[in-house]
Amino acid sequence: MYCVKDRAKKEVNDPERVTMKNGKPAMKAKCPDCGTTMFKIGAA
Repeated sequence: MYCVKDRAKKEVNDPERVTMKNGKPAMKAKCPDCGTTMFKIGAA
């Protein structure tokens, strides 16, 4: 997943599967370094 604050790709330990308002799947997790919420759209 990509952290916007750190501007780098990071590996996360416990991503959470979520569904957006339009019904598409996504992944949500916290950045291990800065704690910012990271989001990846379209992850199955």
